[in-house]
Formats: sequence, structure tokens, C-alpha cells
Amino acid sequence: MTATTSASIEELFSDRAKLARPGFVGTDPRAIADVIAFSGGYPDPSSLPIQDIIEATRIALERDGEWALQYAFGSGVPELVEQLLAKLARDQGIHAGVENILITSGSSQALALVYELFLNPGDVMLAEAPWFMGSIWRARASGADVREIPLDDQGLDTGELERVLNELKAEGKRAKFLYLVPTFQNPTGITYTLERRKRIVELAQEHGLPILEDDAYFDLRFEGETLPPLYTLDVQGLVMYCGTFSKIMSAGMRLGWCVASAPLIARLAGLKTDSGTNPFASHVAAQFAASGTLTEHIAHLRPLYKRRRDVMLASLEELMPEGTTWTVPEGGFFIWMTLPDGMSCTEIAPLAQQRGVGIGLGTMFFANGGGENKVRLSYSFNDDDQIREGIQILADVMHGAR
Repeated sequence: MTATTSASIEELFSDRAKLARPGFVGTDPRAIADVIAFSGGYPDPSSLPIQDIIEATRIALERDGEWALQYAFGSGVPELVEQLLAKLARDQGIHAGVENILITSGSSQALALVYELFLNPGDVMLAEAPWFMGSIWRARASGADVREIPLDDQGLDTGELERVLNELKAEGKRAKFLYLVPTFQNPTGITYTLERRKRIVELAQEHGLPILEDDAYFDLRFEGETLPPLYTLDVQGLVMYCGTFSKIMSAGMRLGWCVASAPLIARLAGLKTDSGTNPFASHVAAQFAASGTLTEHIAHLRPLYKRRRDVMLASLEELMPEGTTWTVPEGGFFIWMTLPDGMSCTEIAPLAQQRGVGIGLGTMFFANGGGENKVRLSYSFNDDDQIREGIQILADVMHGAR
């Protein structure tokens, strides 16, 4: 195809397609194993329950293979919906019915459907800052007017949230929804306090503000007190609660969910065009959960990730140059590091990459600029020795940049 022909085709793209970033084409996912990958939220490869999934697959196919290999129209395979409802009630305190659940291709699809449901170009949405880069990409593709609300060590700044909501009201505008990750936040690792959670819900109810609660890391708490999801504090049906099996079973299953009011679930289901989220994987996951293996696997993951976190924290404490600070998460995958004065993440990231260490640039986690002195570090993928080696390399790079 000539350059002229390609350009003429691109002129025909929709506004949303022009706003979206190009995808990664031809990338080998195994390449992540060639570096010390502090950059992404990849589950620990050694913990993936391969044999248990093989057994769950055998049972699921023997029991119900003709439906596991068929289309699955609707909001989700009933067996998986049943297991998920039981898990949510037991662990998250979320009591819902089949009309309140939509099974999706990972929580990423759930988020994408909510964005599609609510946002036209130019619509206002609110988001914590910093925030999950995948959600930022979705916001940019939608053409949203993003108003970012800063975080502190207790969660979203509710004073600033109230100010922005009142400002929008004075402008005659209304935010379509607020996006947040209140538990082991991505990228900072912080967890919103109960007081902050309650105040956010109060403000949402006062202003009629829907909330998109992304809770991908809920089950991976290894310290501290379990706190209720915002969904359980809401009595007006404003909160949409999204989760995933990616961190607690395997990312390759590509299974997630959204819990919301029945009318919202029906609308979200209407936007899906996949003839039913992977019925094969859904039947396998349902058996995996029904056998008790999911609960056992989560119990195995918690001490593993705690140890990885502790190894990284100890290495940071020992090796980082003066003026470096970082968060101490009680669960999840991430540590958020603040660089010494005068140091930039865009300066040190390529130097670290040259030595085989990938880091998350802080600038990737803000929609409207910021994060130049921030770095996201993930301790989930690499083993203890690789974490120590990677932090040593990063520290060497930072010392050399001073």
C-alpha cells in the first residue's frame, strides 16, 4: 500500500478511532521475560495454577462440553455467574442477583463498556490522579474532558472533589462518572480509608454522580483491615463495580465482571458484540471456583506477593539515593516511587531499560500532565533475586544521574 493510499484511508477514520492510540502489533508477549519487568502488572508466572486448570478443564468438558464449546449469548455462563455471586457475597459483602452481573473479557472490557455507555466527545468525567493508564487510554479515545482529582495517602481528596462538583454545577455541567481504584490503587498502591469511601459516596449521591469502581486487586490483601467496596455503601445504584479473574486465577483466561443496577447491566450487555464472553474459559473458571481451588489459590498468592513486596521495600531502603521516597502498599502489585529533586523518570527509564530493567514512567498515569518525578514499580512478576538485582541496577542508574 502506498503512503498516499494509506493517508487517504486514514482520513475516513471516525473521530473516536483518530483519538485512540495505535495498538501493539506483532509483539511477542514472552519478551517480558527478557527483562526485569517492574513496568507491568503481570501475575507471578510460577504461581499460575496450570495443573489445576487442566483438571478443571477436563471436568468442565466431560460434564458440559457441548455448551462450553458453544456460543453463550446473554450476560454470562450461568455456572460462572452463580460462583461469582457466591464469592462476591462471601468475600466482598456484595449481595447481588443474576440481573446485576455481566461477565466480560477481563475487567478491561467492563471498563470499556462503561466508557462507551456514558461518554460522548467533550463530556466531563472525573478521575483520581494518578490513575490506571489503561483507563486513561480509554478516556482519550472517547474524547472526554477529564478533570483529575488528586490523591493523598488516605485516598481521593474529597475536598477537591466537592469543589470540582460545585464548579461544574455552576458551569451548568454534570460529570458523567468518577473513575477510581480505592483498594491497592494502581499506580500508587494506596488504599482509601473508610472515612474517604463514605464521603465519596455521600458526594456522589448529593450530585447524582455515577462511580466506576475498579477493584482488580481486592483479594490480594496481605496486611491491614479489609475495607468495604464503595458498591456496598451506595443505596442509590450509582456505583458500578468491576473486577477480574486475571490476578487471582490467570490473566490468560480473560474473564472479568461488572456488578451494577439491573437497568445498567442490561444496557452494558447490549453494547457487547462478542456473542457471549468466552464460554469455554467461563466453564473452566466456574469449575475452578466450585471445587474450592480458587479460594485455595488466593490463599497461596497472598504470602507470595507479600514476600515480593518486602524484598523490594528492603532493597529500596538499602540502595536508593537520598531524597527518594515510596509508598508501602498493604496488598496488590505496585509501589509508587518519588524521585529525588531534579531527577526525571524520562531521564532514568531509558538508562534502566538499556541495562535490562523496565519501569513505569510516572507521566503515563496522568491525563493532563504531571508525574515527571514519579515511577511505578511492580513486584509481582519477578522472583526475589531478580527484584534485588533490578533495584540495584535502578539505584546505580539514579546515583549516576545525580
